[in-house]
Amino acid sequence: MQNTKESKLITILNKIENTLGGLKCAVTLILIFTVGMVVGTFFESYYGTEFAGKTIYKTWWFMSIQGLMFLSIVFATFRRLPPKKRLYGFYTIHLGLILIGCGSFVTYYAGVDGSILLQPNTPAREIILPQDVLKIEIPDEGRVVTYRLPNSAFKTSLDEIYKDIKLVDFLPYAEKKFQWQDSKNSYSEKEPLHSSEYLISNDNVSQQFLVSLHPESIEYEGNVTLGPLTIHYLPNGLAKCFAFNNKSKLILWDRESVTCNTPEEINVPVKVTKTGSRFLVIEKDGGYLSFFPDASPWPMDEKLNMNQQSSIRVFSKKLFEDKPNLFLFGEKIAFYDKDEQKWEVREFNSSTTKLDLPWMGFELSLLQHQEKKVPINIPVPTWPIQKNNQLIKGNLKAVSLEVKGKNYWLTNERAMTLLIAGKKMNFILAKDSLVLPFEFVLTRFKMDKDPGTNSPASYESFVRLFTEDGPSDHHIYMNNPLKHEGFTFYQASYSQDRQGNYSSTLSANVDQGRAIKYLGSLLLFIGSLLHYHLNFRTARKDNVSPLINNLES
Repeated sequence: MQNTKESKLITILNKIENTLGGLKCAVTLILIFTVGMVVGTFFESYYGTEFAGKTIYKTWWFMSIQGLMFLSIVFATFRRLPPKKRLYGFYTIHLGLILIGCGSFVTYYAGVDGSILLQPNTPAREIILPQDVLKIEIPDEGRVVTYRLPNSAFKTSLDEIYKDIKLVDFLPYAEKKFQWQDSKNSYSEKEPLHSSEYLISNDNVSQQFLVSLHPESIEYEGNVTLGPLTIHYLPNGLAKCFAFNNKSKLILWDRESVTCNTPEEINVPVKVTKTGSRFLVIEKDGGYLSFFPDASPWPMDEKLNMNQQSSIRVFSKKLFEDKPNLFLFGEKIAFYDKDEQKWEVREFNSSTTKLDLPWMGFELSLLQHQEKKVPINIPVPTWPIQKNNQLIKGNLKAVSLEVKGKNYWLTNERAMTLLIAGKKMNFILAKDSLVLPFEFVLTRFKMDKDPGTNSPASYESFVRLFTEDGPSDHHIYMNNPLKHEGFTFYQASYSQDRQGNYSSTLSANVDQGRAIKYLGSLLLFIGSLLHYHLNFRTARKDNVSPLINNLES
């Protein structure tokens, strides 16, 4: 009975060996691998390298194909044992392929493949790795919790819980979809929470923008700059005070009572220092607040430090008369009319949908106004699109969090801070990183362009490397990488800021399997020469490939 079981097992193993080591299986695996590489190349050029890795190159099925190809090579070698002289070249070639497979395995699991950004004259020692991570920082405890996010190309359910925090979904590629939402927290009835969307236009240009005072509106703020025009979004209770053409042109705003006045209304004298600076003193809660409104809206203490915690502020309208400044209060607007030499306050109503502005024929339209709703951009999954080696769509990553029944979206654009169980927690969605034991500084960046075009022909980085042995200068360009302490740094790409300054991106690589792969490649070369020497010199006259004959023998 035992012998029967062993014989069946041996028969099954022989079938597996003959199948995987056969020519048909090898050809089939190579065809599937080739199709995967073709599709992966298309994905890489259109959707980006990272997306191609997540959908093709680093998937379980593609890695399985490579594993089966490796076993096919091993079994094909075993099937032709004991060694025969005419197959020495065959053995050498297949040994080289096996070593290349082993070296690739070592590189995949133990290697480092990332990038480092070098900004002009700025020290850098952090390598950014491909792995997405979520970090939860708890400053009071001096602790950081890190979650490695799935290597997925599509929306993935996380279903992880840490204390009162539930990680719901991960979106590796997303874009923003605008929504109005209800407030997550409770606020005083007096606190200004309103948000407005406007359209400013003339015969030549138009611009749509949204501004908000809601504390939960992270992406939309109260100030916008459109060319030479500066737009200020203020609580609607301030509008009436801008209509006062009082002599001092000062406005007193009390956030606690949500009221505004002028110094003339409450009989507060405006005095002038010996140096010509205006100041006023206001009594508040048994104390006194000193203001220098032409310098700052905040009160000053005895040491002339600003007290930004004060509920009272003083605005000087004189500061906003020389250049174009537009003040918005939701359904009202205010501006200084130089022709009339006075401040104007106008209001949108059912009969007035557009208001004229005193600059270049511009008109302002109120598209939408919300008193308490929160304007927010919700991440939605999408497929990435790449152009000129940069993602133009889908470069947003997001994680959905649930904290005590409330939902939040954390993105890679900005960190988020929440107060949970009385403790402040910082949430950061970013790439994993590796800190180098040495430091880089980009001293100069050089780029040559194709004649008559702005297309870059080549670009080079001149860097200074700081180590324990002292600084040293290096020149990095194509086919001339920098090697140091096991790392190899290649010139990868560059970027340019609005001031025209160039930054350089280097790919950083540690390949422990490189020596094994080099040895395998050498054996491939030697095996090919040996195979030619032993077989092709005695090829049959009918030109049948000796390699096929050997495989079929």
